Amino acid sequence: MFSNLSGRFSLAGASHPATSPLDQIRSYWLTVNEVLEATGQEENSAETQTLYNPISNRRGWEVGDKRYFPLTVSFRPDGCDRVWAAACMYIASRTDIVIPLIPVLDDVYGCNAIGDSSLKEKCRQLNTYRGAFLHVDSYEKVKKGKELCNEVDGGTISKACLWQLELYVANPAYERPIKPQANEPIPDGMFPESLAGLHVTKNKHCGPRLEFSGRVMCTAGYGTETEQLVAVLIEEWPDSEQSTVPPPWDPSYRDHEHATVTEEQRPHGKVLRYHGPECNSFFWYSGDRHIEVLSCYPVPQLEQFVSYYLSKFPSNFR
Repeated sequence: MFSNLSGRFSLAGASHPATSPLDQIRSYWLTVNEVLEATGQEENSAETQTLYNPISNRRGWEVGDKRYFPLTVSFRPDGCDRVWAAACMYIASRTDIVIPLIPVLDDVYGCNAIGDSSLKEKCRQLNTYRGAFLHVDSYEKVKKGKELCNEVDGGTISKACLWQLELYVANPAYERPIKPQANEPIPDGMFPESLAGLHVTKNKHCGPRLEFSGRVMCTAGYGTETEQLVAVLIEEWPDSEQSTVPPPWDPSYRDHEHATVTEEQRPHGKVLRYHGPECNSFFWYSGDRHIEVLSCYPVPQLEQFVSYYLSKFPSNFR
């Protein structure tokens, strides 16, 4: 895009015929000289469209040309000191202007071909941000997306990227077809077929792995053919901090108003114990897993369940 000697320029559109090859890019998004009160956070600003709609607008229409990024061009003295400098370009002169477009690339290393160091860095940030949203069909792919988010600027924009990525993954109906999620396989030995004379019931399973956090909930019930007496819940949080400090824990079981929660030291580590007039539950962290053994029946085998799972999954708590 080139300005004339008077500093005027325009983009091709329905009422403006193309006069150069670049004029044929009719869907390119460009904001010029936002008003003095603009913060860059307005809904239609180029920075906001790039931050919140890196692939396409959630209302269903595409933002900008897929070959180039949305861009703000500023002639104001404050330049591009708004939300994201990579989505803005400051130009001091108003005559004989050349506005370089930043390409959308499948491989961010293609930005290295740009000679101008400032433009190269903008290209890297924008394409890294966009790349975080391209493949989100599994936890491993989303994990890579989170790594890309952290590489954008290591600061405010990286945080915005992680926030938007979590929303994007949690709301596939916006921009991706909803696919049924398969249950995870149960790890060997996690739920033996019988324990302390009680048999595992039919609801033994590990649910689907959540795409953003990687969380997996595995559950099993033990009892008789007609009644579940003991429940075992094992929740996996991959890459989570393995805390040694017991968290605040006050489950809202039916007798919680008359229950107590205390810490108990066991041979394989400390546990939290919920003790109510009806329910008894034991809870602890083991590595990146959260373990709970629960019964709301007078089951003498409950201690054997706690001992078995503590020996298999020793407590982090100290």
